[in-house]
Amino acid sequence: MKIQLQNVLYYPSTGGIESFIYNVSKILKETGHEPMILSSKHNKTLSTNDSFGNIEILRHPYYKIRLFPLNILSPIYFVKRLEKYLDNGLFDCDSVWSNFFLDAFASNKTFRKKIPIIYINHAIASNLIKLYSTYSNASVFVRFYVKQLRPQYYLIEKQAINESDKVVTLSKMRKQEICNLYGLEPKRVNVIPPGVDNKKFFPSKKDINLLKEFKIPKDCKIILTIGRLSHEKNLEMLINAFKKIDKKDIFLVIVGDGPERKYLENIVNILNLNKKVIFTGLRNDVLRFYQTADLFVHTSKYEGFGLVYLEAMACKLPCIGLKPDYPNTIVASDEIIDDGNTGLLADSHSVDDLSEKISKLIDDEQFRIRLGNNSRKICEKKFSWEKTVKSLLNLSNSI
Repeated sequence: MKIQLQNVLYYPSTGGIESFIYNVSKILKETGHEPMILSSKHNKTLSTNDSFGNIEILRHPYYKIRLFPLNILSPIYFVKRLEKYLDNGLFDCDSVWSNFFLDAFASNKTFRKKIPIIYINHAIASNLIKLYSTYSNASVFVRFYVKQLRPQYYLIEKQAINESDKVVTLSKMRKQEICNLYGLEPKRVNVIPPGVDNKKFFPSKKDINLLKEFKIPKDCKIILTIGRLSHEKNLEMLINAFKKIDKKDIFLVIVGDGPERKYLENIVNILNLNKKVIFTGLRNDVLRFYQTADLFVHTSKYEGFGLVYLEAMACKLPCIGLKPDYPNTIVASDEIIDDGNTGLLADSHSVDDLSEKISKLIDDEQFRIRLGNNSRKICEKKFSWEKTVKSLLNLSNSI
């Protein structure tokens, strides 16, 4: 089967959706299918025709109006231009798996009733953009811009959902959110969780060179978090919880970058944690961090699934996440972490509870090891990209 996977961003851009597309396309290729990635030239230096992992990438222009105030119409401009691009008839595919609402909208306008279209929703666009206006450094202009864009996002995504042959979410929590917001019947939305590459992510001895790079003593414990440094990731809560742990031999390592980095670094300075909290920036060697850490903490309050949990668990790291509390905390942590068996779930509104959960795992080595061992077993038994792709193919064939 020839399958076109779409997203506005792809390699060399990195992120949860990019990782999802890469792993799905990889399994498709290995099982005899012909995946092709349709993305945009989100970076001007990128070529139109490219490949990554021996999989074809085709990039269209990044359609955007740059002149204010006309740029508030960028979503409409994007889909109209993309419709025209898709309508050129350059595509030979049996199915479209769209991972971005603008692509899904344009594809339905062009291919509807001709090619089966699956819309894989990773985050609700109108809700996610609303979060941007809550950033600590959000300017008046950003707040105004978000206010103008959000209704457009809502209407475009609603139509993309209504017209797509099938709709997929990665978690039950995201399904609940999308059904409530857009008034969908639950049977309209299919939950297909992602997987993890258990051959790529595996436990190993601590990386001594990594410890030396960041000047962390060998006998110290490492609390790890990986992700985009943005408002919804709620890292301020983790930093405040870390401050409450009165131990000298622990470090908090934050891997990633994003719009909140300076704000978070300032908090670390104010709390006098400069020597204990490490910001690494973007890294392409995250496996080394998983293998060197003692536990993984993810404090996001808005997450479609949380691939980083599975990557950590595959490396035998016990995980701590926040308990879902719809609609305030929309996460799938309880669908991934078996509380008390593979990790712990903390109250999403309590820094004290999060701090206590972290301390419990730091103090009890045997408990920590048991949770880590159970985590690896769950990944091997329940989460694989082969299962994800099989479910998507079955869904596509049912159209």
